[in-house]
Amino acid sequence: MGDRRVLGFTWLAGALCLALVLADLCSWAFAQAGIANAELLGGAFDASTFVALALTTAVAVVTWRLPQVYEFCIETVQETRKVVWPTRKETRDQTVVVVVVSIMIAMMLWGFDQVWKRLFSVILNMGA
Repeated sequence: MGDRRVLGFTWLAGALCLALVLADLCSWAFAQAGIANAELLGGAFDASTFVALALTTAVAVVTWRLPQVYEFCIETVQETRKVVWPTRKETRDQTVVVVVVSIMIAMMLWGFDQVWKRLFSVILNMGA
């Protein structure tokens, strides 16, 4: 798949996420302002969703046409293609190491907690 196509799909996914966030934000803003969120197109969309889609489209088109943003994104796609991803075995082995070390650290912290708890218990009971 070409760099431009990958970027297009990624751009589309980002625009969809932005539209979902803006739809909720617009709905909240309409409610706070006391503006009725009217249903449009036979109830398929409400006004806040329409505003969010319009804003998202404007942002996506404007940013897509900015040469600096477009070149940066293309370079990012090209650099991502150079990444050497770990094999399934390497991923499994590294996951096991992380889990084992996490358990060891948790046990050490539990041990320190028990020592401090007993130490403070002795200190507090000495004065009684």
